[in-house]
Amino acid sequence: MYLDLLRFLAALAVFVLHASFHRFTGGLPVLWRFSIFGNDAVMLFFVLSGFVIAYVSTRSEHDFRDYAAARLSRLWSICIPALLLTALVDGIGMRLAPHLYEFALYEYSQPVARMLASALFLNELWFYSIQPFSNTPYWSVGYEFWYYLLFGVATYLTGRRRALAVALVALVMGPKIALLLPVWLAGVWAYRTPLAQRLTAGAALVLCVATLAAYLAYRLLDAEAWLDALTAHWFGPGLNEALGWSEHLLGKYLVGALVALHFVGARRVLRERQAVPAWLESPVRYLAGFTFALYLFHNPLLQFFAAMAHRLQAQDAQRLIIVLGPLLVVLLAGHWAERQKQPLKRLLLKLSARRARPS
Repeated sequence: MYLDLLRFLAALAVFVLHASFHRFTGGLPVLWRFSIFGNDAVMLFFVLSGFVIAYVSTRSEHDFRDYAAARLSRLWSICIPALLLTALVDGIGMRLAPHLYEFALYEYSQPVARMLASALFLNELWFYSIQPFSNTPYWSVGYEFWYYLLFGVATYLTGRRRALAVALVALVMGPKIALLLPVWLAGVWAYRTPLAQRLTAGAALVLCVATLAAYLAYRLLDAEAWLDALTAHWFGPGLNEALGWSEHLLGKYLVGALVALHFVGARRVLRERQAVPAWLESPVRYLAGFTFALYLFHNPLLQFFAAMAHRLQAQDAQRLIIVLGPLLVVLLAGHWAERQKQPLKRLLLKLSARRARPS
């Protein structure tokens, strides 16, 4: 329940970060202050992902076939609609207000290859970064897929097959993705460590509060800038820039470590108390179900509704249209996309069983 709340708030922080951009809304009153947490929210997603995968691999997914079907259905049920939605709304939005799409990170050359690379999670291999049009948050999916695959072959294969598979996956994904692997593995550690059982309730509560305080100090004292400068100095400007989304490594490691330690403390504390009031449980679980869709749908929709507001010359209602429009689409399309996960998983299991059946 607590993790559901955290992942929804993290997705909301990313949404607020992007909605606060000057090219969209010129900044959101009051809410723009929370945008500083947007980039760190992705590191929270990485740690949470590792935590959840470590959990399901011991509870419900007992072989590689089940594991692979569950991971692919989880990803494709949202990623494929997100890519199709991005292509659709970008195509319309560029006709409404083409100048709003003149942004350095947006790329539109070779659209079919770009879509295929993104759908197959090849978009961030080595030092390449294939941007699926205006969907800038999609980069993290190109990291997480390879973490899923690496964890899967390391967990479900044995002996020489495991060693060869791990080496092959590491070789294919390249150094850029590997550099953020420790953040994801911090989530695996947070689930598996016996520290949560050994801590007293008081010590666990202190750990929860201390990690939150340390993170706020890191943010408010602008320690991020110092760590970013140190990372750039170590790698050099050329290599640091080539790392793309893996730049500013030390800050990402620090945030990942604090999140993992917070999870350990929270796990012990929540054995004896409920983090969220019972009356909030159903709304939180409902909203948390839209987390992945909100994360992958929102940026193209922000761009599209900004183009629409510009075309309609809706100055007075501009912010309202740009902020509420994406949320409404996510509420409708996200609910449909989430329901495709189980049918897709059954289809993948059926196909893998048919392939495994001797001829």
